Amino acid sequence: MQFKAASLDDLAAISRIFHSCWHISYQDLLKEKVRSDMTLEAAANLWRPSLEDPQGRETVLGIFNDIPVSVFRIGPDKEFVGRGHLFSIYVSPDFSGIGLGGKTLTEALKRLSDKGFSDISLWVFEKNQRANGMYAKFGFKPTGKSRIDNRWQERSEEHTSELSHEWISRMPSSA
Repeated sequence: MQFKAASLDDLAAISRIFHSCWHISYQDLLKEKVRSDMTLEAAANLWRPSLEDPQGRETVLGIFNDIPVSVFRIGPDKEFVGRGHLFSIYVSPDFSGIGLGGKTLTEALKRLSDKGFSDISLWVFEKNQRANGMYAKFGFKPTGKSRIDNRWQERSEEHTSELSHEWISRMPSSA
């Protein structure tokens, strides 16, 4: 699996990955109205600003067998100086169950570590057991903070992890 910095040229691929996750992976998680409102155009409109004006954040596209299969967005945490944040991570449901989620998360964490962050935060839907399980394997734990984004109408929990340099060096290679 390879990873590359995403650009506006990748917007269609990113939108397809995100849209697929919203409609397939989140079928039993999000309300029908929330999912139906997330059209390909709405997905593109959601991701376009982060590609046009990254604001110190990095959007990365994961490629497997020459096919865009994952996307993540990382950068400094908005609330805590010195802490890194995983803003988004999505893996195409067409490629679920073959380890690409773990490889994509590994790459995101390595890139955050390379930027000098060892304390990492993220928000995950409380009911997303698959993602919660993966994050736990990578050392993430709930902080007790939760919120409901009115756009998605579902509770999210904050999780954090402290990554040691030794732990980062043991992460599987993304190559």
